[in-house]
Amino acid sequence: MLNQASIQQLKQSNISKDAEKTKERVELHWKSANTKQKSAIKSLAGVAAQTVYRVCNTGSISIKIAIAFAQTLNINPYFFTGQTEEPGECTGAVLRDLLQEHGYRKLLMERDAAEKKLSRKLKAESEAAAEAETAPPPTESAAEKAETPAEAPVEIPMPEEAEMQVLLHALVIRAKLGVPDAVTTLAEVATLLLA
Repeated sequence: MLNQASIQQLKQSNISKDAEKTKERVELHWKSANTKQKSAIKSLAGVAAQTVYRVCNTGSISIKIAIAFAQTLNINPYFFTGQTEEPGECTGAVLRDLLQEHGYRKLLMERDAAEKKLSRKLKAESEAAAEAETAPPPTESAAEKAETPAEAPVEIPMPEEAEMQVLLHALVIRAKLGVPDAVTTLAEVATLLLA
């Protein structure tokens, strides 16, 4: 199906093969369309309601209006031009035929290229997503493990007795002031010394 930008590139010249059938069919389907469908037709074709009423009065329909009606209402665009008697349905193949018939091969080639590009992009994204889901969590290789030094225990030089007394006295003062870490540490030291 064509998007709004593609449809609005199309010419506004008349493509109706039977003006009376075009008048009758456009008017009938315009009147039976709901507000949302009417809005979609106008938006796709880039026209005002007056343009649609003009088609109903003259039987002259442009390719952009025929496609907007066809896509929105899922009716064969040839039905609106008077070239077929059955409404049928709007398919990509029918739209392709209509565009080729009216000289829009370049637009079709651009559209095909864009669809292929989008298809490749979506395929790549879905493959990447599937791969991410099935891939095991990353682990360190042996080389990375060798590069990262193992955490060696930190060696603290043993303070002398006088230094120990000063440190213990400082810890007692901090604990009395209510510093949470100091209270816990002092309790641990007392447990170790009394054990």
